[in-house]
Amino acid sequence: MQFLLNHTRKLIGVMFGYAGIYKLLYPGQATMALVAVDVPYGLSNAIVLVVTMIELYLAVLLTLQIDLKYAMAVSMAIMLGFTIYLWYLSMLANPPSCGCLGLTGIFKTNKREALFGVFRNCVILWALKLSYDYHFKPPANIEAKAE
Repeated sequence: MQFLLNHTRKLIGVMFGYAGIYKLLYPGQATMALVAVDVPYGLSNAIVLVVTMIELYLAVLLTLQIDLKYAMAVSMAIMLGFTIYLWYLSMLANPPSCGCLGLTGIFKTNKREALFGVFRNCVILWALKLSYDYHFKPPANIEAKAE
């Protein structure tokens, strides 16, 4: 279990890197997903560009262990935001494809893709929380001695 907790941040960093590179090469699906929910096209492009930069930035921080506490906290906040967005898409009658991680071709409907994304992001959030606690929470016996 310790091996997994030690390397969760690197795995999620690689995932952020893959997602950022994918959006850098193929920004159309993410942009059109925002346009489909009535975000203006220019703003959609800007949002996708900012999200891509954040994903690549977090990928570097997590994989190289630079300011790890900050990187993990921001990663949890970003993943929570992505999860809320996917939940919103999954509640639409005919949701657009989110273009998440290039997995769009494996689902029969965009609703299933969004629901899978919610589940996947919840697992990632849980893994990040466990890893964060492992790295930054003091052991229980130290807290008891401080009192």
